[in-house]
Order: sequence, then structure tokens, then C-alpha cells
Amino acid sequence: MVNTTLLELLPAPETPPTHLHQAMHYAVMGPGKRLRPLLTLLAANVATDSPVLPGSHTLRMACVSELVHTASLILDDLPCMDDATIRRDRPCTHIRFSESTAILASTNLLNLAYGVIANCPNVDASTKVAVSAHLSHVIGSMGLVGGQVADLQNQPMGARSEIEQLYHQKTGCLFEFSVVTGARLMGQGAEVIEALTRFARAFGLVFQLYDDMLDHSIFALETGKDVQQDAGKTTLLSLYTPEELRGAFSDAQALAREQLRRAGHAESLLAALVEQQFATFNGAAQRLGS
Repeated sequence: MVNTTLLELLPAPETPPTHLHQAMHYAVMGPGKRLRPLLTLLAANVATDSPVLPGSHTLRMACVSELVHTASLILDDLPCMDDATIRRDRPCTHIRFSESTAILASTNLLNLAYGVIANCPNVDASTKVAVSAHLSHVIGSMGLVGGQVADLQNQPMGARSEIEQLYHQKTGCLFEFSVVTGARLMGQGAEVIEALTRFARAFGLVFQLYDDMLDHSIFALETGKDVQQDAGKTTLLSLYTPEELRGAFSDAQALAREQLRRAGHAESLLAALVEQQFATFNGAAQRLGS
């Protein structure tokens, strides 16, 4: 349903400018987990077991994070950024098309994300304003853009807290947007939103540690993207011993579970999805430490 909704939201590839729209389709519709939309859907569905209907406002809002995530990946892969060649088991967008087309496709995806929020049916104006303001913060210098700047500068970081903040900007903040948007669609209050915000920071830390492990050469065949992109960069993986890594995983997962419980998601489908992800992360950690 997420993929169907994304296709509905994207301009048709045969619509001029066709090259731009084809690049957008190539980047967005490539194989992916759709984890961020799932987080929104499950955070929004906590009070009911009824399925989300195709084309619903919840699905449209859930797709916003995927549009933004894809836009960030396009930019992250550019030669002036990480200079990557492979993304999701395929040539990066700038290689398949061109650097200029990739940049414009990314810009248009970000523009489209705000348009989806503004035009989403059956969502009140105050919720749209809150979601838009949150997204602006997540994308900006305190979020994805700031994280990318810090990553490119690669200045030495002595404190683990500094690296954890970088991880939140690179990864956790968009998880935060995803779950908080789901909560807002359900009309949840400040206490639930605060708990989900804390959950996202912990979940993002575990996720980014996992991503650091995927950058390790032993995972080269299963990443679907370039590896050893973090060579020479200070990461938590480079600072942790295997025992410390397992401890960090355990602590962050415990915090994430506790915050889900506080948000009313102790035995929800959202919690089940998170546990599924944790099982994958822990398996990779064990392999790296063996």
C-alpha cells in the first residue's frame, strides 16, 4: 500500500520534464524496507486493529518521510558528498541519470513532501502546520542538513555524546518525525509525543550502529550499497570494543522499549516491528564480535 501510494503521489514518468520525473521514480521506487512509513502507520494505528485503507490520509502522510529519506539519499551519494556508486543494489541516481538531474530530483522530492502535507485530505489545519514545522526542523541545520555537514567535516569527536548527537541528526530525527506524525494524526497529546521522541532517539542510535556495521567489509555482500564509506571517520563502532558495543545495543534497546511502553505501545504492532528490527541488529552485532 505504501508503494501504491508513492506511485500516486509522484508525477507520472511520462509527464514532462520526463527525465526529471523518471529520475524521481527510479530513486523512490527502488527496493527498500519502507521502514519510516511503517513507523508512521503503526504509530497512528495504536488505538485500533482496523487496516489502513489504500489512498487514505494516513498513508499519504506516512509517505512523506519516504520522500524526504529518498531525497537525502540522492544527495548523500553525490560525488561532492560521499561519492557513492551503488544504492539499493542499483547504480546511484546521479550515475543512472546525471548529477544535475539527481540534485533537481532531490529538490523536487522535498518540495513534493510539503505539498503532500498541505493537500492531505481529512487532516485539520493545525495538524498540518505542526507536521510541516516539525519536518522543517528535521530537514534543516539541526537535523539532516546539519548532520550531513558534520559528517563531511569529519572533525575529531572525543565525546560519545557528540557522535550520538550526529547519529540523531543523520538518522534518529527522521524516525522521530515518522512516529510523531503518526501520533499527531491520532490526536495524541504532549506526553505521548515526548515518549515517542525519546524512543526515536534510542532507536536511531541502534539503527546507526547497525549501519556502521554494514559499512564494515564483512557485510559487503548484503548491504546493497558501497561499503567502507566511513573509513577514516570517527564512529561509535571505531570507539567501542565488542563487549561495549553489545552493551550499547542493550542499553539503547531497553530505553526504546521503555519509551514505547510510556507511549502506550508496549504490545502494539509498532513494538513488534521494533523487536523485529532489533533481532536483525543483534545478529549483526554478534557476527561482528565473533
